[in-house]
Amino acid sequence: MPSPTVITATFSKRLSEARALRGLSQRALGALVDKDQDKNRGAVLINRYERERNQADMTKAAELAKALDVPVAYLFAEDDDLAAAILAFAKLPSAERQRMREELERLAGTQRG
Repeated sequence: MPSPTVITATFSKRLSEARALRGLSQRALGALVDKDQDKNRGAVLINRYERERNQADMTKAAELAKALDVPVAYLFAEDDDLAAAILAFAKLPSAERQRMREELERLAGTQRG
């Protein structure tokens, strides 16, 4: 199991990557997740998450994932291949997800019976 420091670093990296993929500034993302707060406060919060100064709780991580249109799992993916797979898998229609999951389980030798 990764240490809290590694988890925080991973979250910070993925948050920054997802924000960049969406073309959002820290201020814009902060405004999406802290609608009732001062826009500068939201930007400061995002900056602190990305710089590993603050840790997001699971509720805030879910809010950020929703605002960024990524699965929460992406924000915690420990390596780049897994992160890319999570993003790609999430874009597939349900039937294709089922087929891909079965194929992955077959390849990994972990099929369910």
